[in-house]
Formats: sequence, C-alpha cells, structure tokens
Amino acid sequence: MFVSQVADGPPSSHDSPQLRPQMTRGEIESALASGSSPPVFTSSLRRSLRNDRDDSALDQNHLSHRKTDCSQPLSSNEPETKERKNQICFQPRASILDYTELMYQGSDRIRGLVTCFWTIIGAYLISLLLSHYENNGEFLSRGLASLIFSRGTDLILSDLALVLSTSFVVPFVRVLWIGRWQPRFLDPRHSRSMIFQAVAEIGWLVVWYTWQGTRGWPWSQRCFFSLHTAVNWMKVHSYLSTNRRLACSLRTRNELEGLQSTRKEQNKVTCMQIKALDAELCPYMVRFPETQTLSNYAMFQLCPTLVYEIEYPRTSRIRWGYVAEKMAGTVGIFIVFYIVVAHLVIPHLERMHEVGLLLTTVHLMGPMATCWLLFFFITFDSIANGFAELTCFADRRFYDDWWNARGLDEFSRKWNRPVHMFLARHIYMPVRELWKNSRDVKRSGFISRLQKNMPPSVAAMAATFFFSSILHEVTIVVACHRWNHGVFFFSQMLQIPVILFAERAAWFRGQQALRNWSFWLSMVFFQPLLLCLYTYGAFVPKSSSLQGPIATSTTAIPAANATYSL
Repeated sequence: MFVSQVADGPPSSHDSPQLRPQMTRGEIESALASGSSPPVFTSSLRRSLRNDRDDSALDQNHLSHRKTDCSQPLSSNEPETKERKNQICFQPRASILDYTELMYQGSDRIRGLVTCFWTIIGAYLISLLLSHYENNGEFLSRGLASLIFSRGTDLILSDLALVLSTSFVVPFVRVLWIGRWQPRFLDPRHSRSMIFQAVAEIGWLVVWYTWQGTRGWPWSQRCFFSLHTAVNWMKVHSYLSTNRRLACSLRTRNELEGLQSTRKEQNKVTCMQIKALDAELCPYMVRFPETQTLSNYAMFQLCPTLVYEIEYPRTSRIRWGYVAEKMAGTVGIFIVFYIVVAHLVIPHLERMHEVGLLLTTVHLMGPMATCWLLFFFITFDSIANGFAELTCFADRRFYDDWWNARGLDEFSRKWNRPVHMFLARHIYMPVRELWKNSRDVKRSGFISRLQKNMPPSVAAMAATFFFSSILHEVTIVVACHRWNHGVFFFSQMLQIPVILFAERAAWFRGQQALRNWSFWLSMVFFQPLLLCLYTYGAFVPKSSSLQGPIATSTTAIPAANATYSL
C-alpha cells in the first residue's frame, strides 16, 4: 500500500522545463494581425500555446491581481544567464481535475462525472460494510483505527520537531555563505562548500531516521514519518542548493564590481556580466540576499512545492470556502481509504500463507489500484490545493494527464510534478550538464568509451533513476524495518532498458494505445506484488510451506498476530 508513495522519475530530454516562452500568445496574435512573418512553431512554443489554452479558464478575478508577477516573460533587454535557462517555471495555473476550482468559475464540465464516481464508491462501501456486519457483527473494523491513532501525541510532537529542525538552513546560509564574516575556506564556489552541505544534510537525515527507529511506533506511524522526513529533506536540499548558487553569483558580482571600480574606463563585457548577475539575483521584485529570513523559509515550508525560488506567483486572497471544501474532502477520502485497507487489503495479507503469494497478488489488484487513486486525490487534489490556497500559491499544476502515460518515465513526470521538478533541477539538469562538459575532456579506458557512446540525456536519466531508486528503497526499509534484498531498487532500475527499448523500437514506439495498455496492466499487477513481497515475512509464519529467501531473511511473525504488528 505504501510502496509507491514517493513516486517520481527522470524528466526526458524533450520535456525539460523551460523558464518561459520567448513570445506570449498575445504577441503571436498581434504579429499575425499586423501582417508580419509568422513565428516559428517549435515544440517548446507549441507547449506554451497549449499551456496558455489550458490556463485561460482560470478565475481571473482570483489569479490576475497577483502580489508578485512571476509569470511575465523576460524583457528583450534583460540578459538571460545559463542558470536562468535551467530554472523551473512557476505560473498561475489550476489543477486540471480540480472540480472545486471549476465550480468557483461557474463551469460544470466534470461535475456530473465526479458525482457519478463518488455515488458508485459510496454504494460499494455501503455494500462492503453490510457484508462485514453480517460476518463479524460490526460495521467497521476497529483494529486498524486503534493502530493508526495509538501514540498520536508522540507522533505529532516528533513531526513538529522534525519540521522546526529544518530551519537550521537559514542561519547556515547567512553565516557561512552570505554573512559579513563568512569563512574563506567555505567559499560557495569551492567544492568544499558542496561537501560541507552534503555532510549537514546527511547528518540531519541520520538523526531523524534514528529517532524514528527508536520510538517503537507501529508501521502506520513509521510510514508517515519516513515519508515526511524524505519530503522535508528535499526542501532542505533545494533551499541550500539554490541559495549556494545565488551566493556564488553574489560573490562573483561583487568581485566584478570591485574590479570595475579600479579601472578608468568601463569594460562593456564586465558591465554585461554584472547586469546578467543582477538579473539572476533579483529576477522579479525581491533581491537576494534580502530573502534570507525565517519568514521567507516558513512560507516555502508551507507552500506545496519542493523547489525553492526567491518568489512565487501569488493569488490576491484566500477563499475560505474553498479551504473548507478541501478539508472536508480530505476527511472523506481518508475514511474511504481506511475502509478499503481494513476490509479488503489486510484480510488478504493475513491469508497469504494459505492461498499463496501469486493468488494474494491477484486478489489485491483491485484494492491496491483503488488505494493508489485515493492516495492521489487526497494528496494532490485535497491537501496540496488546500495548502496552496492558504499560502496564496498560484501555481496549482501538481500533476498532468498521467492516465495517458505510455511508460514509467512519462508517468513519473506527470503524476507527481513537485518531485519531478525537484529531480529536474537538482539531479537531471546538473548531471546532463556535467556529462556534456566531461565529454570534451580526453580520457582513456572504459569511462572515455562510455562518455563517447552514451548521450548526456541517457546518462542524466540513469542517474535520476538511480537516485530515485535509492530514495525509495531507503524510505521503505526505514518504514518497514526490514530489507528485502533491494527488490524495489532493482525493479525500478530495470525500467531503464525497458524505456530505451520502447523509445527505439519503431514498431512499438508508434503504438500509443498498446503502450498505454501495457503500462497500466503492469502497474495494476506489480504494485500489489511488491506489497506482498515486502510484507511476506510479517504475515507468513516460519512453519508455512511458502517459505523463501524473503520470508527467511526477516523476523517472521505468527499469522494470528501479524495483522497489526508489521
């Protein structure tokens, strides 16, 4: 159930985020109306026009009067640095399945579909609860509830301490990188600074993973705390990495300005460099390092994004009715999630030692797919949109049309855009640039042949998959307190040759419907299979005939007591 909650994936080379299009839709229409030559419709321009059409239905009264206009294109006389080209674009946009936003706009295009969906879900749940009452004399199983809410105060206080501990990044940046008395040996442009940052992040992770392991929480609390630790680590890394880059630009700009002041004549090249660095340090209204405050970091911590920016597009007000509706949706979806897990997932896991691993996987295909959909709606439609409304965060594009995915790489980019944007900025783009630059350096041996034959986009994709697989495996091991020989790690890394085959096989690349069908069939089957593999040692006793390497490698628990002891 919790296998795919940190889903992410590498961005493709043809879908790398752009800062913003060079021409807006209005400029293109004006150019065509004036009789001038039409613009060249590149792939990035087509994507920008498609995004403009999708964003035209936004509530203009709500999104047009932004506090910070971060979506306007760069002026023609504003220099654009290499760092700017690799920045993630934040624009005022709504979630494409956010029916609450559509209803606020007066549109009812999907209202009937949403009503029909939840009516069917409600009818099925009533039937399920009645069947449970006939068999057990109670409508709702209480064992899972007592497990979830046990030691709730301890979990809440620990989670609050976890979030507050991330604020160390503000004095870290101010003292070491931009302060007046910063150490010279920790120049942000030197590799020592990157090593010091990595040590600080790893130390923070070790402290909280160790804390989680010593609390004696049940599996539900461990899963939540492990996932929230991973999310907060990504925020910490993005904040430190982005500010280290800006600190490098600030120091370079001050050195160029000092060099320029010692000369009698103004050097045009130096002036252009200073102007480009100024544009990077002050992209919109606020200038770095004025943003290095606790209030700025607290706003970033509350915003539903994992990529730090100096400023974000903002809305003009908070719609409390919208917030209340998202809160009600969160509670309702959680109740449905609880019923599905308690009545359809756990009973099949209890009987795994009787019916076998394969048959249990088949029984769990429907419930696991339902749990995955419920997790998606409660995370990205209810919680993310609710926090976005509370923080006036205008970019609500938390997902794309993941249901049309033709492979794991496309699905990972579309179903969880906050993690995808984090990987795009901090893993994919740096590795691609490093690989591209290292190909010019002459080397001999295996590494030289590898750099010559492997394109930078493939190397960046492999590095992103490797990082994602490590993050998944560590999170699951910490949450479950058992290691099953890296099953999840190898299953995700094996997707790389599958992706390359699908992209290079001409007969398969054009079969869009076939690729979509094959992807969803594999998702529906392999998700419950991974769940069974990672819970095998807990639900199957040692005396069972289904023993295997996974069962014997963990501490088996008697089946009668295994339900709430994982």
